[in-house]
Amino acid sequence: MSDRTAAAIGYVCGHLAGIREHLEALGDTGPLDRLLAAVRSGEEVAGPLDRLHEALVAGGDVLGVYGNAGRGLHPLAVEPDPGEFVYLCPQRRCARYRWPSPGSGAAPSCDIGGTPMTRERLR
Repeated sequence: MSDRTAAAIGYVCGHLAGIREHLEALGDTGPLDRLLAAVRSGEEVAGPLDRLHEALVAGGDVLGVYGNAGRGLHPLAVEPDPGEFVYLCPQRRCARYRWPSPGSGAAPSCDIGGTPMTRERLR
């Protein structure tokens, strides 16, 4: 998977509610639903991601998923001292990450698939 695709999926993951709301206003959440199904099942995502991008652009979002992803990642939380570990996408399909929360014993869950994120040691 390319860095561009991973960043775009990371953007979608971090903005699911807003993207869904925008598509609902346009009357068709199908492109988002098909992308989420592909991510969850481990299928190829380039085509569904392109179609979501096109739907967003056609609906007035001039940047779509690719242009917005190019503006940088939007981590859910950034702690001043992340320690030795970071949580990554459990399927390695997106570029999002989360720092461990002090005192939390459980791994955060993926916003798309709902499965626990993978804990990785920083190098």
